[in-house]
Amino acid sequence: MTTTMRGRTVKILGNLGTLCFLMMPYIYENEAMFLAAAILGNVLLLPQVIYYKHYNLILLNVVGGSRYIYLIFKLYLL
Repeated sequence: MTTTMRGRTVKILGNLGTLCFLMMPYIYENEAMFLAAAILGNVLLLPQVIYYKHYNLILLNVVGGSRYIYLIFKLYLL
């Protein structure tokens, strides 16, 4: 994959992740949809922060995403 194509793909994924985060306040009443949007947003933003080497945001996304995954297990599987 060329550098420009990789950069464009990362940018598109980052934009989709941002849209997931922007949706979250409006779907707060539905826990399952809220948690799905939160996890998807964190996952879609990871390639962008890795590509631009923002290591503090990588840690923030991993910690935030793991908390939402924990909540899914706690609410629906335990």
